[in-house]
Amino acid sequence: MLVQTIPAYRLPRETLAREVRMIEQMGADIITDKVLGRDITLKGLEDEGYEKIFIGVGAPDSVAMGLPGEDAEGVVQAVPFLQRYNIRGSVEVGRHVVVIGGGNAAIDAARTALRLGAESVEIIYRRTREEMPAYAEEVQESANEGVKISPLTQPVEILTDKHSKVIGMKCLSMELGEFDSSGRRKPTATRQDTFTIEADQIIIAIGQRLDPAILSDAGIELNSRGFILADPVAGRTSVPHIFAGGDCVEGPSSVVRAIAAGEKAAIGIDIQYTGKDNAFWKYDVELKTDFDPDADPSSEPRTKLREIPIERRVNNFEEVELPWDEPTAQRQARRCLRCDYGRNIRPAIKEDVNV
Repeated sequence: MLVQTIPAYRLPRETLAREVRMIEQMGADIITDKVLGRDITLKGLEDEGYEKIFIGVGAPDSVAMGLPGEDAEGVVQAVPFLQRYNIRGSVEVGRHVVVIGGGNAAIDAARTALRLGAESVEIIYRRTREEMPAYAEEVQESANEGVKISPLTQPVEILTDKHSKVIGMKCLSMELGEFDSSGRRKPTATRQDTFTIEADQIIIAIGQRLDPAILSDAGIELNSRGFILADPVAGRTSVPHIFAGGDCVEGPSSVVRAIAAGEKAAIGIDIQYTGKDNAFWKYDVELKTDFDPDADPSSEPRTKLREIPIERRVNNFEEVELPWDEPTAQRQARRCLRCDYGRNIRPAIKEDVNV
């Protein structure tokens, strides 16, 4: 999914390729073109002699909205849209694109559509811009690149022509009302008068889910949201020899959290095998430093990350964010948490891990 859905301007392919090669060089066999639940099953892996299994399949299934006209030509889900481009190198893009949703997938789809030649791209979200779950910097950069962001807008119908092709979307204006079960104020319609946004392509990005059918043969317990119930410390599921982590446990999240979940599960699996914590890379390591650890943090303000100019981002997928130079990085390391001085602290992990 790192290659298939996250655009190269955010996650350079050279970096991913280097990481994959490192894993292979450590001795891992990577077998592709196998789908869990179709080509392989959890019970089948157990029958083949695999003693421990880690599930990291993500949340690959897109959530539909159930809007009238959603099956029209020109309506696509964000994840398949991104997959088609990242795998094939091309995907059909409309002239006037509307993206429904407020998460990172919505932002990625919008910025990708712009780079592939869309004349206009508009994101509509039923809550406020501040409540969009996408990273704030990604939302801002999409606006900087020309994406129009329309918060407090609720789609109610997808409009089509006589050939069942998308021509626009009917929407309602919203306002925030009382707080709901999520702790956020619930958006409600300010009036029932609708307005129309013209579009020849609509990309839906309102969420991802896990297909429970792929796990049915193993009897793995799911949580109330339909994702795998797993111990947050070591990733062990209700089936003792099966571990899980990443989006299939937490729901759509970040690459960093998914990788961290794999590391935690590796420690948990090793503890089951050996009865002790052999995570040698987590033990305290004294770091030589020329900095005084007792000195007060620097009062220098946070330095904005360098980025390539907006005009250089058109029609290409160059990495947008650029690293600091060494002097800047050193100055920033002296701020707040004193990242210029420290040690790796091994987290406490119980040997008896229970769900």
